[in-house]
Amino acid sequence: MIIDAHTHIYPDEVAARAINTVIENGNGLVNFHTDGTYRGLLASMDEAGIDYSIVLPVATSLGHGKTILKWIRSTAHLSKRLIFFGSVHPEDTGYRETIKEMRKEGIQGIKFHPGYQNFPADSPEAFRVYEEALKNDMVLHFHSGFDPSLPACDYTSVERFAVMVKAFSGSKIVLAHAGGMDEWLKVNDLLGNRGCYFDIAWVLEKMKASETARELYRQNDDYFLFGTDTPWCDQKHYVQLIQNSETLTDEQKEKMFFRNILKLIKIEKF
Repeated sequence: MIIDAHTHIYPDEVAARAINTVIENGNGLVNFHTDGTYRGLLASMDEAGIDYSIVLPVATSLGHGKTILKWIRSTAHLSKRLIFFGSVHPEDTGYRETIKEMRKEGIQGIKFHPGYQNFPADSPEAFRVYEEALKNDMVLHFHSGFDPSLPACDYTSVERFAVMVKAFSGSKIVLAHAGGMDEWLKVNDLLGNRGCYFDIAWVLEKMKASETARELYRQNDDYFLFGTDTPWCDQKHYVQLIQNSETLTDEQKEKMFFRNILKLIKIEKF
């Protein structure tokens, strides 16, 4: 089984515009490999041999969490292979109600991107939202570290997440991009062996080329998740990099592909 723990899609009517916006803000560092729709993601999964993908929307404004929830209600039934997380803005005064509605719909996690949402990951306002989500037994999934589209933003710094992970020790926390792209030594020092999970979305090739990153993985292999960040990375290419690895054992490949993420979520088999 292969589960991609980090993907993005958009409503059909805005997908092209969303793709173009990210490309324009990516300073030449971002490309796309699907059209950003659920059909495009399913076609990519079929080509890559991926069984399930977790879809991670981001609520970028007040009230956007409810709009996302409405979209999920209209889309999730189209394929059991897509597992939708919700999102909520930490400054949304209705966050408690939105989180409870998500849980009633069977949504198992919440995606945060403090850079796009314009809040520090370790802010008291955000902590209240995290606490509510965790009360509802939900996974907290974060963009972590540098974002090429927001080069001056420190809201997702490794240091901020070190504070957050310590405050919520033992919770179901996933830090994308292996905790922080190209900051592997700092990630290992501040976040390694702390019980939080990491995905390899966007950074797999960088990690393969870095001994420091490989050491981070070796010390935390029970906490690494397969993820691609599609449409920004090619799912098939990522699958092949793991499958063809001569340094990973079969057990490590299984952990990354599905065993570790199944510690955090439940799946209804199709």
